[in-house]
Amino acid sequence: MNYISLISDYKQTLNELIVSKPSTGSRYSGDPTTPDMEFAELEGKTPLALHLIWIIVILQFNLDGKSKHYKDASIAHLFMMNNVHYIVQKIKGSPELREMIGDDYLRKLTGKFRQAATSYQRATWVSVLYCLRDEGLHVSGSFSSGVSKSALRERFKSFNAMFEEVHRTQATWLIPDSQLREELRISISEKLIPAYRSFLGRFRSHIESGRHPENYIKYSVEDLETAVLDFFEGYSVSQHLRRRSQ
Repeated sequence: MNYISLISDYKQTLNELIVSKPSTGSRYSGDPTTPDMEFAELEGKTPLALHLIWIIVILQFNLDGKSKHYKDASIAHLFMMNNVHYIVQKIKGSPELREMIGDDYLRKLTGKFRQAATSYQRATWVSVLYCLRDEGLHVSGSFSSGVSKSALRERFKSFNAMFEEVHRTQATWLIPDSQLREELRISISEKLIPAYRSFLGRFRSHIESGRHPENYIKYSVEDLETAVLDFFEGYSVSQHLRRRSQ
């Protein structure tokens, strides 16, 4: 991206030298996963601008290939989000490059890192939030109907274990851009906190009326809000644990 930014500084000369559009089929012909660029959508662009956009298309294609080396889908999506966001920021930071790339393609890139953020949330949090559903907790019989305390205890235990694992792992992951990091934390909190608060409000009394409620209700709503602030800071586990204990 630094090289592309430097190239854009010499656009006046390069526009005279580069007169043909990039040949998008040569290197990747026959490959079913070939990167795609619709030149029809970029009508009016100079050949130089099309070459620069094509380089960015190939860069994304290569990044996507690297992301597939991660076994965990969540970090693969985070990897793509971080990198495409960086590309967008580099374009925005260079007026010459932004003018050549154009706002239409910039919006397309922005949509890609937003989609990666959404995919990350789906991969990580759907299963965690699934613990906070009502289905499977209610029992009915000829003599009584109500909440199955054993099922409820298991549900709290499952939520605690899953959240702790996500928290332990993803506190060590890094989102370098502070604004992007904060946006993703807010988005997580907007889904997690109301769901947990509601679940706790509906079922807390069933747990607290039994034995050892502290084994099942391990976290207050405030504890979760604080824990989410640890996410994506890039701390190693040992540093992270010290930080939590202070």
